[in-house]
Amino acid sequence: MDGQPGTNLLGELRRVAGLTQEELAERTGLTVRGISNIERGRVARPRRRSLEALARGLGLRNDQVAGFVRHYLPDADPAPRPSSAPPPVSVPAQLPSGSTSFTGRRAELATLDGLAALRDRAVVVAVLEGMGGVGKTSLAVHWAQSVRAEFPDGQLFANLRGYGPGAPADPSEVLHSFLRAFGVPGVEVPTDLDGRSALLRSVLATRSVLVVLDNARSADQVRPLLPGHAGCVVVVTSRSTLQGLAVSDDAHRITVPPLDDHESVALLGRFTGQARLGADETALADIVSGCSGLPLALRIVGERLAHERGLAEVAAAMRSANDRLDAFTTEEARTSLPAVLSWSYEALPGDVASALRLLGAHPGQHWDPAAAAVLLDAEAAETRRLLRALVAGHLLDHRADGRHEFHDLVRDYARSLADERRPAAMRRLAGHYLSGAAAAADAIAPRDPNRRPLLTPEVGGRTFEGSEEAASWLAIELPTLLAIAEESAAAGGTAYARDLSTVLWQALRLHGHYDVLHRLHGFALAEARRAGDPFGEQQALTDVAAICARVGRYDEAVEHLTACLEVPGSRTATARALTTLGTVYAQLGRYPEAAHHLREAVDLAREVGDTLNEGRAYGNLGFVHEHLGELDAARRCYQRGLDIAEQIGDNAAVAIALHNLGDVYRALGRYEEAREHLDRSLIVSRAAGHREAEGYALVYLGLVHLHLGDPVTGREYEEQALEIAAVTGIRPLETLAHNGLGDTARAGGDRAAALSHYLRARDVARLTSEQHEEARALEGIAATYEDAGETEKARPYRRRARALYEAMGISGRA
Repeated sequence: MDGQPGTNLLGELRRVAGLTQEELAERTGLTVRGISNIERGRVARPRRRSLEALARGLGLRNDQVAGFVRHYLPDADPAPRPSSAPPPVSVPAQLPSGSTSFTGRRAELATLDGLAALRDRAVVVAVLEGMGGVGKTSLAVHWAQSVRAEFPDGQLFANLRGYGPGAPADPSEVLHSFLRAFGVPGVEVPTDLDGRSALLRSVLATRSVLVVLDNARSADQVRPLLPGHAGCVVVVTSRSTLQGLAVSDDAHRITVPPLDDHESVALLGRFTGQARLGADETALADIVSGCSGLPLALRIVGERLAHERGLAEVAAAMRSANDRLDAFTTEEARTSLPAVLSWSYEALPGDVASALRLLGAHPGQHWDPAAAAVLLDAEAAETRRLLRALVAGHLLDHRADGRHEFHDLVRDYARSLADERRPAAMRRLAGHYLSGAAAAADAIAPRDPNRRPLLTPEVGGRTFEGSEEAASWLAIELPTLLAIAEESAAAGGTAYARDLSTVLWQALRLHGHYDVLHRLHGFALAEARRAGDPFGEQQALTDVAAICARVGRYDEAVEHLTACLEVPGSRTATARALTTLGTVYAQLGRYPEAAHHLREAVDLAREVGDTLNEGRAYGNLGFVHEHLGELDAARRCYQRGLDIAEQIGDNAAVAIALHNLGDVYRALGRYEEAREHLDRSLIVSRAAGHREAEGYALVYLGLVHLHLGDPVTGREYEEQALEIAAVTGIRPLETLAHNGLGDTARAGGDRAAALSHYLRARDVARLTSEQHEEARALEGIAATYEDAGETEKARPYRRRARALYEAMGISGRA
């Protein structure tokens, strides 16, 4: 069996067996192209798995198989290689269907074949780069479909939405979908990006998987999605060069140029037949020139030529069209995609053309049929008919999840079309989404009674079975809701930004969506100022400040709250602003100012009958007393806050009051009472979905268990709190968790870990100007050095901690 390298052994054995390449491909699951490439010597080192499959297909046995493999891989282990990969729970097959009219791209396909042959040595990453509409996705999917049999462990596909309306796809969410596709239970999927990325690498470590990542914006968006071991191939499409992937991840960049004239004519011929194209060579040349080699434009033209229009008519329409999408150009010539889209639009029936114009007004990236029906002001059946007509005309995409979306170039064209009905349609759509947001928020958590009534009447009609369904809807529609708020703030005359900020405040806050909240309430603030709405301005300023405080941006919070107190508006809003300002000053260690504002807030809340804010002010006043060492006063304030929260049935406030009481009982040395309150807080916060309250209950439970002589459980609680801080971006919680982990590590004699956590706590506290937690971290560093007898190293940290405590008016510390 051993032959000279270069001998066409596969071809000889195939002919002896009386098999064609097609028959051998059918037996082995390999492609005809792959078999042909091996026979012609185009593959320097075929994959062993492929060689073993070919040997079995040829009827070889035992030593014959080993000899056949050794012929192509002289240094291969003679023993058959057992499969080390456990069978996956599921084998994803996510590739979209390839196009039957795919044309050309021989050079690019050959390059991809050659790169894929190297996957036994390392992960292969190929980046298909080029201008929008040039056919990168079609090329990637066509090639992937042709070689999918060579990747028996699955094929993954994700649209990264790097270019187009709305935010690019979050790599963390893409990782979640990939892991679930391989059967990883949802509860076992890590919450952080790095954890999910690492788990995907583990899942793919012994598998041969093809990954197609479409429409990437940046290398950072792609990098977390890459496998870590040989055997896998990743194909990325992007309008950017993604040079970072080439530099750091050995990605191979493949430029995808426009089709040449011959390929363009061939693609058109797939729709019309070559004979018809030859009837008017002048018109054909104008069409090819107008399309500028863009497959998207050529496909639309080809479809219309095949059914309704003649060459001369199409050519004339393209020559007279305006250049409305001038952003999509090539260096060689201006593309005529606007002309193609104009012609395609003009060929639509009147009602379908009207639907295109209205759907182009949708501010989101994709939408469900219910939103389309509202925008079109049509019944469900009529809406489905119009959508099907647009899908059939290649002007709209119907996604696998039932939602619809435009190709980005088509969307730009649709949005350029004026329609006098658009303002009314947008008001209907905004009302629809406001109603949905209100229903979703109500299903997640009761509304904050301090919020102002809606300025826009709720249209109703949307219901949710429970909080999970509501949260899922909200996660999908958040980009659209933000876009509506942004447009409302910019246009004026509407109140959608203010109303959305009102209904979504509690739901988004509970789940820690602080970035979204910051943007939403920024739009609400701009809208309120434009409308001359002092109450709306107060509410938005306080909301933005509260969000800034959650993530440790205290200086910004003070700026907003100071501005809020200068607005002559609602006394209720003023009381809330005073409470928030007092809380911020407390976090900054400015305790006299904090106590002053919080007492003002208590008095004003009582005057206006705002029991909820009175309870919150008491809770934050307790925080001031606790940090000043006035523990009995702190306990009384916290208890008053709990009584009010239980009286009005505010579970979120109950959870916060309970963990505050638990912490003060810990400081009093009453550890069993502390644990009892903190356990209750954890139960209530989790039931309410209040991530912030859950995090603080966990971090305080960690300290309590440490004092109860159970540092292992204590560390587990602190680590869970740190995970919540990472997911939500709550910097003060991060500081507390690191200080707690430092205490736990120090108690266990792990000086290195203790110092690491204390130093991280110190650094974060400095970033957020939290003097108290910085001082606590410095105390921990000093104590860790003193435990080892290194008093000289400890001294500057003690000195700095003492100075911070004295600046805060706290004596006897450090």
